[in-house]
Amino acid sequence: MGKQADKWNPWHGCTKCSPGCQNCYMYALDEMRGVAKPSDKCYKTTSFNYPLSKYRATKEYKVPSGAKLMVNMTSDTFIEDADAWRDDFWKIIKKRSDVIFWLLTKRPERIKDHLPADWNDGYENVSMNITCENQEMFDKRIDYLLSLPAKHKGLCLAPLISDIDIEYALKSGEIENVSVGGENYNNPRPCDYSWVKHIAETCAKYKINFSWYETGTYLIYNDKKYYIRSKQEQSIQAYFAHLNQKYYDIAYDLRYEDGSIIEQNKLYEPKFNLYHCIFCSNQDNCSGCTGCGNCCVKPMLVSKDEFKQIQNMEERKLRE
Repeated sequence: MGKQADKWNPWHGCTKCSPGCQNCYMYALDEMRGVAKPSDKCYKTTSFNYPLSKYRATKEYKVPSGAKLMVNMTSDTFIEDADAWRDDFWKIIKKRSDVIFWLLTKRPERIKDHLPADWNDGYENVSMNITCENQEMFDKRIDYLLSLPAKHKGLCLAPLISDIDIEYALKSGEIENVSVGGENYNNPRPCDYSWVKHIAETCAKYKINFSWYETGTYLIYNDKKYYIRSKQEQSIQAYFAHLNQKYYDIAYDLRYEDGSIIEQNKLYEPKFNLYHCIFCSNQDNCSGCTGCGNCCVKPMLVSKDEFKQIQNMEERKLRE
């Protein structure tokens, strides 16, 4: 199959629209990488057609059936500046009905007016997610998401800068999963463990999948402030909080473009790197390791089930 990216950024650049944007990681990374164009200017990228790209030799799609793409991680799917490209964007998503597209937005008020004409009650391969950083933004955005016709919906509470009571959303039965992350880059604000624990307990009450994927640079625990620079270490610390819970697999009805059913053995199976991923808290949301070798010389890749067994075994060793 080769190596493929698990992110798709058809456009890049975004204007700040809420408190969570204050220390935007995209702005910080653009500055670190010396990106020439201003971060607040949205432009179409050379990756726009990435889901349709194929290997020359085999003519197979680089993004295999069953894979999940995190969309617009350096912009906003429903930003006004991208309106001119959105029809083509939806055509790509419809054509790749065998791939899961995880969409994220801070602008849910714009979603309904910018869906494809044949959206109906939603595309089977699209998960619609809003990001909220505090109670004010959650209250402002949640009803737009709950009223939206969509097959799959979720919440990404990041960067989490205050406690949020999300019970109203979970009681609706519309939310499949909730993820939480702290803030990094520029002048990051702290994330308090008690906020995360409260959100995790609310998810447990309604048996909703919950993932705390990283603590952020500054973590407050029992009124003490901890500095955690490495994002890998942030994920490990979140893992050992033992707040993450997966109650069910989210079922996506993925099909080939002609509508035919995909055989199970044709779906992408993520593999995980025993050197780098062992105590990562984001396994259930991750598309796995591509084996690029950047984190180690020779990645040891194993299946998800094997990884879980080894992960549990290694954790037991640490307890003994």
